Amino acid sequence: MRVAGSSLDGVQEGHRDLPAGVIFDCDGTLADTETLSARVWRDVLARRGIEVTAADHAAIIGRAWPAGFDHFSARGDLGDVDSFRAELREQAGATFDAELRLFPDVVATLRAFVAEGVPVAVASSSTRSHVSRCLDREDLRDLVTAIVGADDVEDHKPDPAPYLAAAAALGVPASRCTAVEDTPIGLASARAAGTYTVAIVRGVFEPSQLDDADLVVDEITPAALVPPAAWVSPAA
Repeated sequence: MRVAGSSLDGVQEGHRDLPAGVIFDCDGTLADTETLSARVWRDVLARRGIEVTAADHAAIIGRAWPAGFDHFSARGDLGDVDSFRAELREQAGATFDAELRLFPDVVATLRAFVAEGVPVAVASSSTRSHVSRCLDREDLRDLVTAIVGADDVEDHKPDPAPYLAAAAALGVPASRCTAVEDTPIGLASARAAGTYTVAIVRGVFEPSQLDDADLVVDEITPAALVPPAAWVSPAA
């Protein structure tokens, strides 16, 4: 049921009732971190004589950090994995503390669904602590029912495990959830879990690279996350 006067009043006829849950990706979807992350990787790897290209970043974006380590290990000696990760975390922490911001369209949409009583989760390939840091930027932490980070699951995107875990934490079937993503890797995970998928174009991937989504948009609005009545879950 929609609350009169809410930002969800404009959902067109032919659409379902509100989703039972909404699950947002974090980096690039909720938080404007992809450019910052690319810079961190570039600077840390430059100290090891490795140049990071746009193709390199596209290959690791949306994946848990070990995928990045494995990718660049093939290009040169990164040294001890724990030392490398500590250096990466230190530089990322300083950069994000100084420059991190959240996308206003997703913040407003998240708040709109919470106001309607729809539970919200975040499913990310980053750590739980990173997601919490992002949410704290806009005082959203208490509005989010569940966080599933890379440290909460053994199998990472594009495996469906993060989205299945997020839906389970919300107490609803994944097939009744809407997932919001910005990468092909994330979309593959969400679709495999059976969610309705909305892809947001943030300038990293072309719309054609995101066309596995049920809907591709250049701005997230509450109405965009409500599936059409004819939609059938890929898991059905």
